[in-house]
Amino acid sequence: MKKLTAIITAALLLTMSACSGTSTQNPDNPKTSDSSVSREPAPTDENGDVVIRIATDDTQYLPPELETAMEAFNEMDNGYHVEPVIYSQAMMGTNDGGGLQTADMRLLMDVMQGENVDIVMDRSFFDQSNYDILSQKGAFVDLYTFLDGDLGISRSELNAHVLEIHENDGKLYQMPLSYKIETMVGDEKNVGTKENWTLDEMIAHWEQMPDGTFFCNNTNQWMVYNAIISGNLGAFVDYKTGTCSFDSTEFINLLDFCNQFAETKYKVDLDNNSVYFLEYCPLDGFDSFHLYNQGGKRKPSIGSNYTFVGYPTESGNGSFIDTLWKRYSICATAHPAVQEGAWKFISYMLNADVQIENCISYDNESYQENPHLDEDGFPINQIAFERIAEGMIAHAGESRVLGFGDIEMDVGYLTQEEYERLLRLIDSLQRMDSPIDKAANTIIENEVDALFAGERTAEEVAKSIQGRMEIMISERS
Repeated sequence: MKKLTAIITAALLLTMSACSGTSTQNPDNPKTSDSSVSREPAPTDENGDVVIRIATDDTQYLPPELETAMEAFNEMDNGYHVEPVIYSQAMMGTNDGGGLQTADMRLLMDVMQGENVDIVMDRSFFDQSNYDILSQKGAFVDLYTFLDGDLGISRSELNAHVLEIHENDGKLYQMPLSYKIETMVGDEKNVGTKENWTLDEMIAHWEQMPDGTFFCNNTNQWMVYNAIISGNLGAFVDYKTGTCSFDSTEFINLLDFCNQFAETKYKVDLDNNSVYFLEYCPLDGFDSFHLYNQGGKRKPSIGSNYTFVGYPTESGNGSFIDTLWKRYSICATAHPAVQEGAWKFISYMLNADVQIENCISYDNESYQENPHLDEDGFPINQIAFERIAEGMIAHAGESRVLGFGDIEMDVGYLTQEEYERLLRLIDSLQRMDSPIDKAANTIIENEVDALFAGERTAEEVAKSIQGRMEIMISERS
């Protein structure tokens, strides 16, 4: 299977370098191509609408924001029709030669050959690294050419910093609809006020904690590993260069730190009086950020100030943007007219009103009645971002009682001070999460298991992970 994936990717690169005249040859200008593409009309349906095909798994698993957008966009009578193309991860198929293929392999081939698909999501692939690798290899359109044009939404309407994090050599091959923030937090009285730690800073603070303190959810090897390494494995993989750095001093030191804890894989009982050093902190939106400013979601306590320390890294930039399952791309091999329609559809999903509906599950009226929000990220659209924040800040100082297990607390609403702190946090982020597939994660955890069992040293484990991951990345890149 891995060899076939490698062959497909290699063929993709050859196709893109050899097939002169296709829209792939000029991704900087997706709206122009030579006659090898333009002599064929754009595909249309029975109503004469240009068909835009988007790769997805079974339709029952369509992302809610995509399903709603497709229905609304198709009802506009704008000359386009968006429809899903199913690449079911639950089924295997065969190619023309009778060879067994996964959905990922079929999708890779279709992207390469310019058939069957025009828009690809990162979640279109079972192994999301395939999407990231294609993004680096010229398989998708540079969306800045549309953002800087007169068709659809413009660059100035979106968060430029978040877009920049998604760039590859100054080009934008993937568009995030929204984003979350991944970080670690600790109580200021335990961790101080400095944000974004190095490993040495984390160790220094940990050594000052009293006996019986839980590191995060627990204090044993695997729980500490899950807390400070597992969620940040993407920091050691670079799909842009096709390299990894698991044999680095930084990774070895992290392994050594985890290895000093108890060996059991099982949790011990926790209670509400336990002292926690750090807490995993996924920031899903404004209310999530506000609650962590009130002392954390697990055990909020008014007056307890939290510091966003991030994952411990040598660079001290351990917090990062998470846009997994929220990224969309337009295939460079798609017909120019289809590319324009695809951009109009993505622009619709980037509209401020649509983004507000997608990022939070309430409208203005229901928000007043049910203020415990169900959020799905921060919108990339700046107008939507500001509207949501303004709507919450308008209630700052008012009472809002929420239940946390058997505890009820008046947590209030986002304040202007918190909002400004959030903006500083977003501006400080320097990278996005790189997906680590199940196969890669299994390789890493099997090697780490040998470390925790006392069978190998951290250096030996890191070297072994590096070698195995290099092979896997090279096969896919």
